[in-house]
Amino acid sequence: MATIKEISRKAGVSPTTVANVLYGRTAKVSAETREKVQAIIDADHYAPNMGAMMLLKNNSRIIGVIMFTEPRKNETVLEDPFSSAILGAMEREIRESGYYMMLYTTSDEAEVVRLSKAWKMDGLILVWVPGNICRIINSNIDVPCVYIDCFFEDDEHPYHNIGLEDRRGGYEVTKYLLSMGHRNILFLPCNPIFPGGDSERFAGCQDAFAEQGLVLEDDASRPLPYDRAKRLKIYLEIARKKIHTALVFSSDFYASEALTYLQEHGVRIPEDLSITGFDDNIFSRLVQPRLTTVHQDSSKKGTLAIRMLLKLIHEQPVQQVRINLPIHLEIRDSVHKIS
Repeated sequence: MATIKEISRKAGVSPTTVANVLYGRTAKVSAETREKVQAIIDADHYAPNMGAMMLLKNNSRIIGVIMFTEPRKNETVLEDPFSSAILGAMEREIRESGYYMMLYTTSDEAEVVRLSKAWKMDGLILVWVPGNICRIINSNIDVPCVYIDCFFEDDEHPYHNIGLEDRRGGYEVTKYLLSMGHRNILFLPCNPIFPGGDSERFAGCQDAFAEQGLVLEDDASRPLPYDRAKRLKIYLEIARKKIHTALVFSSDFYASEALTYLQEHGVRIPEDLSITGFDDNIFSRLVQPRLTTVHQDSSKKGTLAIRMLLKLIHEQPVQQVRINLPIHLEIRDSVHKIS
């Protein structure tokens, strides 16, 4: 691989000039020289030493991403298209902006706080972190920070969050189920350790019932475990009891999993049991019957979070510090009308 000395020899300039171009100290370098040196750097595929760049610029060019979720034994968080869409969008924005992404998943509250303080990074993205931990982080770290789908209040310290109309999503899908004659529904949240978004969605379900003069009791919600084998047993148990006519899932990942598994065990979807999801990911369009679900733009969440963070890093004004992206209902084939 080429060295700074070799590049300086080819360009006919000093090694110091080459180093200045590499590390962005170009105030005293003419545009013509800068372009000549950069062309040789590109042609030789020279990769500057990251450690040297961090020392010279007093920054790491690293953006940390911490996802608060239980590490899983038999599957990973990236298997859910919702998570991978957010991460893919963030990685693209980070890379195209000249930064690098460092990803970590954990459900240890103390570890989230420790990592957010210990990492040498230019900015931090926190995804699905519980409100009490967000408040601690928000008042104790010095680097710019943006949250995704975090629910907390902090009057003393401003914070930036990219969220969703979660409550409206729960309301819209339940309103539709009620219009199709369903009264005995069961809400199945997907995050037992952090119910923030799921709680909002269930509250929306209750809003739709209240609008019709009905009551959806608190026990009409059953959190799903991360262990897949345990989830499959729950799906079959619910179907065989024949108490509920519709299952309202808080993610397409689990809704599609349940739909396929129940069909394999002789349950007709939607004739015997209607199923709805949330996210409108690729699974919702691949299963048969196709899944009625709440659409959200998960990629946009990641994109907006990074763009907001980069503004904070560069000390640029942020017009809207908390954004809730819109939802809409996608009606497909997984809901049966009850006469």
